[in-house]
Amino acid sequence: MYGFRHFFSSNCLSKRIPITDVAEWMGHNSIDVTFKIYRHLLPGSIGRAAKLLDVGLTA
Repeated sequence: MYGFRHFFSSNCLSKRIPITDVAEWMGHNSIDVTFKIYRHLLPGSIGRAAKLLDVGLTA
């Protein structure tokens, strides 16, 4: 059963579904739990955030 949960959450995150939604669906008490387990699936999130902030600051 754990394998199906992992597959589901990994698939959601790889399709850029927000981690907050995935954490709620998985029943995690905190987003920190989800982040610690699945952080490796979000490698570009820091880069995307930096670009969004750059655009916002230069506007």
